[in-house]
Order: sequence, then C-alpha cells, then structure tokens
Amino acid sequence: MEVHAPPEDPDAVEFDKIYAKLRNIEKESERTLDWSKVKKILAEARGIPVPIFEIRQGSGKGVAETIEVKHPGELYGRPEIPELKTDAWSVLAADVRDEIDAVRLAAIINHQGPQIPARVLSKNVSYRVIAGPFNDIREAKDAIKRLKIDLEIDGILIEPVKEIVERKEVIRR
Repeated sequence: MEVHAPPEDPDAVEFDKIYAKLRNIEKESERTLDWSKVKKILAEARGIPVPIFEIRQGSGKGVAETIEVKHPGELYGRPEIPELKTDAWSVLAADVRDEIDAVRLAAIINHQGPQIPARVLSKNVSYRVIAGPFNDIREAKDAIKRLKIDLEIDGILIEPVKEIVERKEVIRR
C-alpha cells in the first residue's frame, strides 16, 4: 500500500471507501491484511510502498508467482557509440589497469549531455578509455574541455592516422 499526503481534512466517507476496497482485496486474495500497518500507513502518508499482508510461517497461499520480464533488444535512450575510425580525431580520456574502472568511466563519459562517445580498448596490461571519433580538431578539443570541466579528466588529443599514398610515376613511351 502506498499513501501520499492526504487532502486537507479527509472525511470519514473517503476512509470508508479505502477500507471497503482493502476488505475486498483481503477477501479476493484469501489472505489477511495487517490492519495495524494499514492504519499506520494512512496516518503517516509518506508515499512509500509498504507490504500490508500479514506474514506468517507457511502463508504462501495466494502468493503470486514471479513473472519473467522480457527486455527489449535495444534500450531506449542508450547512447549509440559510432565506430572508432583511425582517420578521425579522438581523445585518450584515461589509461587504467582495472577493466571495471575503465568501463565505468566510459559509461560516465557516454552519458554526458551532449554525448561524448567513449569506449574501452585493452592494451597489454591496461585499458584505455578513448573518446571519439570526432569530425575535426575543434570537436575533439571541445570534448577535452568538457572532460576537464565536467569530470576533471585531462584528455590527450589523438591525431588521425593518414594513409600513405605512394605516387607512382607513369613512364610514357
């Protein structure tokens, strides 16, 4: 049962309606309510749900079975992290030894608003938290500033890797 702040001067009619509903629940469930708890919850009106059925040894009759909840394949509001590209700007946010610390930090960075995409990459015996990719150096530097202001993290700018294109001379005959 959950009761929020009652209206000014609740009348007896309202309490009679509440008690009638509770007696009906008690009858339908074939379980006894703890009426002292009900009175206390109504008096306190804290807005916190409190179980009101009497709990006795072997009182399993009428207890609902657990229901398996199906979770969606994709969670609403979960930030999507774009693929890390070597030809784009990125930021090294942290290099830590503990994987759990790295995952936590990446999650915190991902949930900044507006989002800073971050992921964990393992390297030898440590884990790196990389933010990015960013379209240009300005976006990457903005991310470094936000990491410093919001999370007191000193990010390190990672420049894009440029492909080396060999130029072949065409010999004309």
